[in-house]
Amino acid sequence: MTVEKINELIINILGEGAKIDHEMLGGMMNMSYQVVDKNGKKYILYIPTEQANEMVDRVLEKEHQRIIYELGITSKNVYFDEKTGIKMNEFIEGDSINNIASFDYDKIAALFKKLHSSIMLSRKDYAPFTRFTEIYEKEALEFNKEISPLYTELRDFLFAKRDFLESQPLVLSHNDAQRSNIVKTPNDEYYFIDFEFVGNNDPIYDIAAFGNGLVSEGRKLLEKYFNGNPTDNEIRRYYLWRIYISLQWYNVAITKHYRGEGEKHGFNFLDVATHFLNNAKDAYDGYHLEIRDKEVEDDTIALIITTLDKVRHFLRKDGGDCEFVSFENGVVYVKMQGACEGCSFAYNDIKDLVEVILQEEVPGVVEVRLAE
Repeated sequence: MTVEKINELIINILGEGAKIDHEMLGGMMNMSYQVVDKNGKKYILYIPTEQANEMVDRVLEKEHQRIIYELGITSKNVYFDEKTGIKMNEFIEGDSINNIASFDYDKIAALFKKLHSSIMLSRKDYAPFTRFTEIYEKEALEFNKEISPLYTELRDFLFAKRDFLESQPLVLSHNDAQRSNIVKTPNDEYYFIDFEFVGNNDPIYDIAAFGNGLVSEGRKLLEKYFNGNPTDNEIRRYYLWRIYISLQWYNVAITKHYRGEGEKHGFNFLDVATHFLNNAKDAYDGYHLEIRDKEVEDDTIALIITTLDKVRHFLRKDGGDCEFVSFENGVVYVKMQGACEGCSFAYNDIKDLVEVILQEEVPGVVEVRLAE
């Protein structure tokens, strides 16, 4: 769209005297302009890229603009063309937190909670994995036939967890809640902008999106969102969604590069793709740093219980039994039952039977003891 056409559109919306004030730093889906009317009131005009219009349901986006405005966490929309995706909102005085050095994580967590607690839901679920395979990855593969081994490794790891991620309760979510889409006002208030991808989703997806620049930033927000005490389940979901989002934007950047959009806008999308692949690897490493030990322990306990079922067969012949109690630092604690409970030979049974079999069949077991 030429500057002349943009100015003509602005006048049609705001009246004579309205004009472009300056072009703003756009995202991967929009060109953005700050405009003013004849009285100096400021607005933001968004003109989407071709790829954005292929991905976004504009009728839904308009509905979501209204819902989120009514929640009090964005500005008023004054123009929306459902066919072209061009829209204009009142300007929120302040700066994107992507451009400032410090911001209040507690207030940002509160902003997310206000969105996620909305009683109004979208008419559609975001459906991340369907989007991934049918849109983002499919388009990228049409251009990029040489798949990075790292991409394949990370994708396989992520998709193995798909059932777990898709089993979570859904809330109204922004789904592109990166730092560039959050504005801080001079009064230290925070607002969302850009609602092209709103839909029902796991709320932790939004927190993961906050880690677009650094995985650690989203991880810090997760801590604030759950008042300093996120569960293993929530931490696991954070890292997995962070991997997902990074691979998604990797595919978008690859597509934009091969479509020549980088040349149009003076932007190196291959650098963007590299950033997001590295970001996905950082999330993968973070997952294994925080979660892997717990998963290994869970797997070991499951094997201990399975192996004990074999041992119990022998004990039950004499009217006895044993029950798994805990596994700590290589030591399995069991409780003897039935005829074995209080029996003078219980210690022998533990050492000569239970311990020997567990040591042989379960890596990591060094001893078996009677639980107190």
